Amino acid sequence: MRYLVYNKAQKEVKIVNQNKIREIIKQNNGVITAKEVSDNKIDSWYLTNLVQKGELERVARGVYFDPNFDNYDELYFFQLQNKACIYSYQTALYLHRLTDRLPFTNEVTVKQGYNAWRIKDSVIVHQVKKEWYERGKVEIKTDMGNSVYSYDMERTICDLVRDRKNQDTEIFSKAWNLYIKKDSKNIWKLREYAKEFGIAQQIEEILEVIVYE
Repeated sequence: MRYLVYNKAQKEVKIVNQNKIREIIKQNNGVITAKEVSDNKIDSWYLTNLVQKGELERVARGVYFDPNFDNYDELYFFQLQNKACIYSYQTALYLHRLTDRLPFTNEVTVKQGYNAWRIKDSVIVHQVKKEWYERGKVEIKTDMGNSVYSYDMERTICDLVRDRKNQDTEIFSKAWNLYIKKDSKNIWKLREYAKEFGIAQQIEEILEVIVYE
């Protein structure tokens, strides 16, 4: 009799925990993290069990996705796993619609001293001085509607100018032309960043060419 009561209690706990997990997944539009499970005092075994049953996919370390949702978003999954990374350069261009080319390899920026070995090899990692790290950091939506961290348009443009010798000429020129046409551009912020990054002259020369071409 005791065994039956214990077994029934265990089944009830399992149902409660599975329902909690499914509710979190629903709220997150198909995504759940190991941290969220831990924060809700649910044993990680339940995640492993759902993966084994094919109800969840492990898409990154500590990040799980329900394939029944139409929200598979690699940029978002990576961000959940690497909160210290800020999307930059070509990836930031794409997020701001300053290029129509989906980057073959995503680019992120971290501050100097960060252990970049934690980040998977498929991402290009840039390091900057600590005082520059959060300059221009914003939240932006991916194509799937999830929020990730990126540099704003002005910071992204400055990064491209600072690294111009390594940038594709066509992408560089098109990004500038698209930026100038945007109502949301902020030339004064661009100049402020340029002065801080020591590229004020280069920015003014490019602006002069674009405005009067």
